[in-house]
Amino acid sequence: MTNVSIVRCKDYEQSNVDTAVQKALSLIGNLQDIIKPGNKVLLKVNLLDGTEPSKAVTTHPAIVKSIIELVKKVGGIPIIADSPGSFSANKNNKAIIKSGMKEIADAAGIEALQFESVNNSFVKINVPNAVHLKTMYVARLALEADVIISIPKLKTHLNTLYTGAVKNMFGVIAPKTRDIAHKLGSYKKFSNSIIDIYSAVKPHLNIMDAVIGMEGEGPHNGSPKFAGLVLASYDAVALDTVASKIIGFNPADIYTNSIADKRGLGKGDLSKIRILGETIKDVSVNFKKSAITISNIPPMLMGIYNTVRRIEPLVINDKCIKCGVCAESCPAEAIKLSPYPIINKNLCISCFCCNEMCPENAITTKKSWLLRLYGKLKGKKK
Repeated sequence: MTNVSIVRCKDYEQSNVDTAVQKALSLIGNLQDIIKPGNKVLLKVNLLDGTEPSKAVTTHPAIVKSIIELVKKVGGIPIIADSPGSFSANKNNKAIIKSGMKEIADAAGIEALQFESVNNSFVKINVPNAVHLKTMYVARLALEADVIISIPKLKTHLNTLYTGAVKNMFGVIAPKTRDIAHKLGSYKKFSNSIIDIYSAVKPHLNIMDAVIGMEGEGPHNGSPKFAGLVLASYDAVALDTVASKIIGFNPADIYTNSIADKRGLGKGDLSKIRILGETIKDVSVNFKKSAITISNIPPMLMGIYNTVRRIEPLVINDKCIKCGVCAESCPAEAIKLSPYPIINKNLCISCFCCNEMCPENAITTKKSWLLRLYGKLKGKKK
């Protein structure tokens, strides 16, 4: 049995967070079991872009601050790092600063940086038993760390339905590898590529910020949603299985859960997971899913669905500030500014990175008539 702890945390008041994080960890073990004095400990946060904590896009600094103190207490040397999805944000450490990570790092006397800011930032490695990413470029800091602690944010996701501890490791790879993963196209292939990454860089511990998560069009353009929880596990897959169940998913519909379980990389079956602390039933809260959610499509119809579906990014010019983040973030180079974004539909791969990264929520999604009809029929059945 794999252990996952669920602990209530009513807000981000530091004393409340400290109590919740310590309890979540004590229920599954001790930091001394994985961290030895002098160990370099990478705190892999979720810094999707330069956004203040109140937006619920990034890991809240109060959670990270609590973990910093616990790591230092056992003699570890913590460092906060990630590689934001918005490449323009990398030029001036905007994500590190606006997310509040720099402030807590400076106060603790540790580093907070973006992976690409160091020399030889990404290293090419081979990935045994990978399905799609046989080789990948991984952050050197992640490879050199003695211990990796993944500190994800609880969010729905327009591509993978849900994002948590496993998906959080997507941030340790270089943009060129992310591009390859996004260009794989289908939900299942993309999810398999995430598991390829997870297999190469597995965190030793996972502590989820689920105090305030994100529902709807996550991971960037959704709405903050209170869940009031902190979760912890040594198994990222098990943690995601529990967390996705808490917010109303069938965990098996989250391909990163089911694929990782089948590949022997974690427990994606609730019957094989021991829940400590609160019960799933007592803390369940229904999160609004992305409009692109396809988990209710019968498996036998998925092939037809993927052939005829059309979901496209749509620019709302009235909201657009012509910053160019969408174009810089597009792995298919399908977006040009003139002066507003123009999307080449022939090049677009429907990865929705533009939607994820737009700081003004100026790019939404447009469904085909078939999907709109399907949504109406599904609504009538309810």
